[in-house]
Amino acid sequence: MQGRKAAALAAVQQLLATASNHSAAGNSGSGWELTPQYAVLVRFGLWDELIAVGRPATRAPGVTAGYLYGRGVALAARGRIAEARTMLAELQRLAMSLTPQDRAGANSLHDVIGVAAPIVAARIAASEYRATDAVAALERAVAAEDALTAAEPPDWFFPVRDLLGAELLLAGRAADAERVYREDLKRQPGNGWALHGLATALREEGRARPAAAAERAFAAAWQQSDVRLLSSAFWFGGADTTRCECERTDLGTH
Repeated sequence: MQGRKAAALAAVQQLLATASNHSAAGNSGSGWELTPQYAVLVRFGLWDELIAVGRPATRAPGVTAGYLYGRGVALAARGRIAEARTMLAELQRLAMSLTPQDRAGANSLHDVIGVAAPIVAARIAASEYRATDAVAALERAVAAEDALTAAEPPDWFFPVRDLLGAELLLAGRAADAERVYREDLKRQPGNGWALHGLATALREEGRARPAAAAERAFAAAWQQSDVRLLSSAFWFGGADTTRCECERTDLGTH
């Protein structure tokens, strides 16, 4: 929640090494514990890196779901809509094939895909400038995220409201975005992404004093960040690859 891209990427590498050790010891499961390798790239908008990642060698449904989610979002962000639709369709078919025994931590894998699939659908809609459809899909994803069983760490990666708020701002719905960010911050106090979005929404509403307060809170939350935000998410209305929501930093391999 603090925008620490280098630390997040390093943590994923450590997690993958630990998961490999568990696999070598004979542990098995859906592979959901491996999916942060895709989620962290989505979080920081590293679309080309995501697209370059190969399909997982294992057919474990959890890691496959994470791959399809990440690749689908990245392809849509790069304007490769037909390929993104293929990833979404495969993700939806995977969800239909699961049993209650297929788990993603404290939740069923089916329920977690219920968050992932509408995010991919929303990113496709956003790239096609279908703002109403994008917002509706993200609202479904938020509802699915809220319905998940609580866990620590959560079984879903980062708040979907960060995406929804960004899309609402792009649609010119600042008051609705403000409500989304305030609810986000109730659930994730100090979330710098949401604080940035809240400050933006308040400025667009012409509310200078509360916007300044939100900006101060954001600055405090973002002190250790290594990215500069222009939005609460790497999420914009079209597939224009010249636009970006933060300033990239070269922080090693992913």
